[in-house]
Amino acid sequence: MSLEDFDLITVRTEPAGDAMVVHVEGELDLSTAEVAEAQLGKAVGSGAPVVIVDLDRVSFLGSTGLRVLLSTRERANSTGVDLRLVGDQRVVLRPLQISGLLPAFRVHATVPDAIAALRA
Repeated sequence: MSLEDFDLITVRTEPAGDAMVVHVEGELDLSTAEVAEAQLGKAVGSGAPVVIVDLDRVSFLGSTGLRVLLSTRERANSTGVDLRLVGDQRVVLRPLQISGLLPAFRVHATVPDAIAALRA
């Protein structure tokens, strides 16, 4: 497990079977994008066939945070990694909806739901 802590964001990764789960807590915006992008990049490059990004404890998702998620999706797609998002609260879903990016991601309510969907 790895942990990257910054004043406004905490990013923690952990394996979950065949998946790598990246837990993001705090604000995902211009001031925290570098930290988040580095950890998400490590997860996508970890060799795990699935990366689940847990946004359940994100308190703010700005346009730069959306760019981080989109660039992570593009990197995952180019390397054959299945990327899933977790977060069914308004702070995550609304920016994805407004930007038109929601259809670009598989979004689940919980990490266990995302893992169970892999088996379905």
